Amino acid sequence: MMAEMASPAVERFVDYFGELGQRWGLPAAACRVHAYLYLVARSVPETDLAAALRLEADDFRDALAFLIEYRMVDREAPASWRADGDPWDMLLRGLEQRRLRELPAALSVLRGCHREALAEKTAGRSLAGQIGKVLALVEDLAAIDAQAQRLSPRLLRGLVGISGRAARLADRAFRTGRGKG
Repeated sequence: MMAEMASPAVERFVDYFGELGQRWGLPAAACRVHAYLYLVARSVPETDLAAALRLEADDFRDALAFLIEYRMVDREAPASWRADGDPWDMLLRGLEQRRLRELPAALSVLRGCHREALAEKTAGRSLAGQIGKVLALVEDLAAIDAQAQRLSPRLLRGLVGISGRAARLADRAFRTGRGKG
């Protein structure tokens, strides 16, 4: 897989993850680099990696900087990179980084907005009620996250796996058509 995509499937997979990342607010180039490294499942020299993905030098450097910051790649040699081959580890690392960056800020802003709405004389109660609903949702998500952080990765994988299998079984049993794709 040196200097070019090995197959249409690899290219489609890599491009899809670039598009998906953008929809989630992540840099497309970083998601493409990560997807490629995941697929090849070995260390890849920077020059081969940039060439395979047809990335300009600045875009490639930015992508690597993002992946390093998110702890999604490891340097194997002075100019060679590797991604973890376990999709669960990738997911958990990415979620942890997003949680650390976004959850505290969201709670702070929502709590401030709620306080300000409560202090307003006109329409403050109605506004505070609407903001309070969003605040309660984010606080609930933060509480769920705090509990999930206490679980071992192995237990979390097992719980999600059991839940997914149960949901697919229910879909088949009740022929809901969900999950087909």
